[in-house]
Amino acid sequence: MKKNMSQICPLTESALMTDLTVVQMKLDASEQEKLLQLGLHRGGTVRVLQRACNEPLLLAIGDARIGLNYQTAQKIFVF
Repeated sequence: MKKNMSQICPLTESALMTDLTVVQMKLDASEQEKLLQLGLHRGGTVRVLQRACNEPLLLAIGDARIGLNYQTAQKIFVF
C-alpha cells in the first residue's frame, strides 16, 4: 500500500509494531543531534514497540532499542 502525506502523525499517535518513516522533527538542534547519534533521523525508519499516554515510548531503530520521552515523541512526525 502506498503511503501519502495525509497519513503523517506524531510518534505518540502512530501504529505499533509497524515500520514508519521519520518525515519531520520539530526539535531544537541539540535535541536532533542527540537523536541522530542514537540513529533517529529524518528519512530513517523507526518502529514503536511500546507506548502509553504521557509515558516514555520504546522504539526500535534497526537492531537498537531506545526510550524516548512522550513530550519529545509528540514533536517527531512519521508516516
